[in-house]
Amino acid sequence: MTVEGIMRAGSPKFLFRLFLRLFPPLLLVAAVLPQVHPPARLEEILKKTGAYCEKLKGVALHFVCQEKIKETINEFKDVVVMTSAGRSIIQYSGALITRKSVKNSFLYDYQMIKKGENLSERRNLLEENGKARDERDVPLKTGRWSSKYLVYGPFGFLSQDWQPHFQYEIVDSERINGKRSVVVRATPREVTAENYCFGRLWIDESDGSVLQIEWEPASIQGFQDKVTTQAGEMKRALSWTVRYDVVKNGIRFPGRQNIKEIYTGSRGRKYTKYEAEYQYLKYKFFTVETEVRYR
Repeated sequence: MTVEGIMRAGSPKFLFRLFLRLFPPLLLVAAVLPQVHPPARLEEILKKTGAYCEKLKGVALHFVCQEKIKETINEFKDVVVMTSAGRSIIQYSGALITRKSVKNSFLYDYQMIKKGENLSERRNLLEENGKARDERDVPLKTGRWSSKYLVYGPFGFLSQDWQPHFQYEIVDSERINGKRSVVVRATPREVTAENYCFGRLWIDESDGSVLQIEWEPASIQGFQDKVTTQAGEMKRALSWTVRYDVVKNGIRFPGRQNIKEIYTGSRGRKYTKYEAEYQYLKYKFFTVETEVRYR
């Protein structure tokens, strides 16, 4: 089950779009929100972060890092109660127990290159579940969710081209790694096949750079907030957060990524179906500089 970010570098409609391959397409109904002029503080933040995204768009990139992943996939079964007659019955009470828990770990050498309109990323698998590997140019082996081109995560929400398509509101403020950030929620003005990013963004008010993004489940086309289990229907939630805490030449790169899928039963008990922790370590930068364009 793969979530990918699709972007077209150098295009006016350069975007970061999320979709879920193995879910059927969701028929989205357009919900057009009235355009409201943002308050002065928010307008200034959007101006700065739009300029940051333009800088990100115009930078030639070539870097490598280690991508360290730990994931846990839980499988559940019914709660079984023994009767006095010695027979087992299934109790459908909104409760589950873990039948099997699969834990995986991976270490990749990750490389990304952007030059002009050409963008590529590749991974070499160095280690899998504690055993050395030497597998070149392979896809991620994570069992459920994954992403592409994370460095461009802010673009689909905050670039100058996309800002007119979103409604923004300041919802909080928070310190991340000692830096004060403003938390801004972004909602599409019109939900379309190319514009269904929903989320919260932690923005450095001083320079407009994005310190953290939390995607909401609505960003994933076809995501269902309820799921039918052996113990009946349960609520389903997804937490997907990316922290941008590696900085080079004014550009922020991912430092960590956390994904968690949770079921909630009728009695309020929570069950973690899937959890993954990504760390991006040992960065080596070969190119992080503004591309020179001749006209």
